[in-house]
Amino acid sequence: MSFYLPEYTECLEIIESNPKMYFYESNFIINSYDLSIFGYRHATYNNFKLPIIDKPNINALELKGLSFTFNDDGSLFRRNLMLSKFWELDQYKHCVLDKFIDKPIKNITEKLDGFLLTFIMLPDGSITSQTKKGFYTKTNVSGNKYLENPKYYKFIESCLLQNKQPIFELIGEKLYVEYDYEDMVLLKLRCNKTGKYLDIKDIDEVPIVNEYSYSLTDILELKKDVENKEGWILHFEDDDTMLKIKTDWWVNEKRNA
Repeated sequence: MSFYLPEYTECLEIIESNPKMYFYESNFIINSYDLSIFGYRHATYNNFKLPIIDKPNINALELKGLSFTFNDDGSLFRRNLMLSKFWELDQYKHCVLDKFIDKPIKNITEKLDGFLLTFIMLPDGSITSQTKKGFYTKTNVSGNKYLENPKYYKFIESCLLQNKQPIFELIGEKLYVEYDYEDMVLLKLRCNKTGKYLDIKDIDEVPIVNEYSYSLTDILELKKDVENKEGWILHFEDDDTMLKIKTDWWVNEKRNA
């Protein structure tokens, strides 16, 4: 799959083309450097796939925490990716089972019930955590503590120096799944230049997400009975699309909360 990675000006154009505020920009200053994060509020499948009606080559699938860091002179230092937008099974007609049943699967990993975050490097070489919302949340405070651990710091620094984006989930704080430990788990690693998802199987410097050798049919059966787990992420081989499948238990826990 060839990922569409929008430039900063294209992100602004996407916002301007969606007057209902489906997409937005948040601005920050850290260590005197300007930073920008793009997000969404109520955007639907069609808003993401065709955000600018007369420009079908542009999509907004990366506007889920996509950030830009600028140099002192206002020039771009780096574009920082998060996870490209993907949907849950049956969330839209484009995500029904028939669309995926015969697609070859690259991997299936656990859908952790925590807080998504990544790390970015500033022009002065310093590193800080970033969530979809920004840099000053409780999740950022927790994530930045892991930078004090040499194991985590060296891995994150090495990734960023190679312009690779490490994407983590911070688990331990009770949401719906009950974890008996706290950790920051590597979910994905992306090339910031191409958007390509990189293999993390052989990484042993930091904890990585559990991977399973299930089939899609297996997951559909497991979701009915598995408890204390949010679900699974299916990453498909042929076009790098992903799909969320959540357990019935997690869906009921959220509904009854």
